[in-house]
Amino acid sequence: MKSRDETTSVWTLPNSLSLVRILFIPAILYLISTQNEQLRFASRILFIIAGITDGLDGLIARRMSMKTKLGVYLDPIADKLLISTVLITLSCYRLVPLWVTVVMVSREFVINGLRSFYAGEGIIIYSSFAGKLKTTLQIVGIACVLFSRSFYVPGLVIIYVSLCFSLYSAYKYICAIFRPEIPGWPQGGK
Repeated sequence: MKSRDETTSVWTLPNSLSLVRILFIPAILYLISTQNEQLRFASRILFIIAGITDGLDGLIARRMSMKTKLGVYLDPIADKLLISTVLITLSCYRLVPLWVTVVMVSREFVINGLRSFYAGEGIIIYSSFAGKLKTTLQIVGIACVLFSRSFYVPGLVIIYVSLCFSLYSAYKYICAIFRPEIPGWPQGGK
């Protein structure tokens, strides 16, 4: 018997949206780097569209039964690439403190490294609510920082809040992964 992924094209709408998000990254980075305000405005619009596709791809995959193995990996990779590269770029322009970017990007490497390791063992570690909230706050915060000077401070505050959720969700993932199995003790978190 074939799995759903073997009988369904991997190029579903959700997977295509994730791929579009990845393809937007070079354009967003180029447009941020220009000194032309009209082109920077275009970077903001592209980033917002990319952020919207992050929410849409998962929603469509769940509601229209379009989940695929590729999508399980492609969606978080697209998110991490988009957010990490834009945060690094914003830190280069001193719009986001470098230490915040280093902590957030390092967290992504550690957690995604663990997720990849366990995926190789046949164990899929799904995103938690705190992790999804962190990503949403990162997208909103970055969009505010990109948008205009009047949204800069609120955007930075949102990025700091997303940093808190980033650390909290990393802690929860690590606790769930490395929780010792003690006979007779309840195994919480489920």
